[in-house]
Amino acid sequence: METEDTRAIFTAVFAGSIVLANVLAAKLTWIELPGLGGVAVPAGFVAFGVAYLASDLLVEYHVKEYAATVVNGTVVTLVIAYALVFLAIWMPSAPFYGGQEAFVSTLGGSASIILASVVALAAAQHLDVRLFANLKSRTGGQHRWIRNCGSTAISQGVDTVVFITLGFAIFPALGLGGDPTWGWALVSIVAGQYIVKLFVALIDTLPFYAVTEFVERPA
Repeated sequence: METEDTRAIFTAVFAGSIVLANVLAAKLTWIELPGLGGVAVPAGFVAFGVAYLASDLLVEYHVKEYAATVVNGTVVTLVIAYALVFLAIWMPSAPFYGGQEAFVSTLGGSASIILASVVALAAAQHLDVRLFANLKSRTGGQHRWIRNCGSTAISQGVDTVVFITLGFAIFPALGLGGDPTWGWALVSIVAGQYIVKLFVALIDTLPFYAVTEFVERPA
């Protein structure tokens, strides 16, 4: 497969995974961590892992400037997607439609969570792009696992800290929805979710190697 053919594919996978991950985040899934017990994680964490894989592949084949542009475009797309969701919620329901309450409860997230997700996405994904490019340069293009795991592990940490802190503490404290969570409770949420995301980041290395072996190497 020619590298130019991958531009549209990686871009679409990245943007689609980000939007879908935010939709799937309406559900909390429960994962048991050895030694730490159970942790609630948004069900979109796998989709976010796919998005990080796609962004790394964009930098690998189409330089960080293009990847950064895709991130910016995806942030705009996510904002538009949220606007369309709330437009659909606002629209009057058909007389025979009985799922409005479920529709609202599933898709109508609080302002604090929505704002936090947008800010965390922009910050973490731009960091991921820069780190990946920097690690690739420092290793002379060798050791693909270092740039893939390193950039994703660090940026996923930033994403988790920013999202949880803003969405569960700072924004609620500012009156944007929900009750603020502080102290150890906040730390435990961050730690539990990051461990799960870190595991996904490590697994991402396998498809990263598979794709980079299949796609023609960049010049």
